[in-house]
Amino acid sequence: MALRTEIRISGDVIVLCCRGRLVIGAEITAFRAEVKKLLSEKHSVVLDLSEIEHIDSMGLAALVRLFTGASSEKDEIRLVCSGQHVTDLLRRTRLDKALTVYTTEQEAIASFRENEILSAGTQA
Repeated sequence: MALRTEIRISGDVIVLCCRGRLVIGAEITAFRAEVKKLLSEKHSVVLDLSEIEHIDSMGLAALVRLFTGASSEKDEIRLVCSGQHVTDLLRRTRLDKALTVYTTEQEAIASFRENEILSAGTQA
């Protein structure tokens, strides 16, 4: 199944729900372009990969590049992975330690609000 995406807004956070496969080719190119566009609109994006059926090494590389680029631009990305395939893959590659990963969309969205509260407290 080709990659399909759906965008939802939750306050100041954009949620990009992904379904299908994140593999080399047009899917990754479109995925990266869409995430970059969303980050330019809002600085907080949740990538929900819960319904991703397959991700290859190029898909993993795209995620790493997006996270790296976002942090250098002061943008933030949270990853939601409740599906076993992607969760196992992130564990095996140890990317679950490098990327901010949550099990639910609600946890990921709440983490942005927690960061705002912490940031406001340290600036006071």
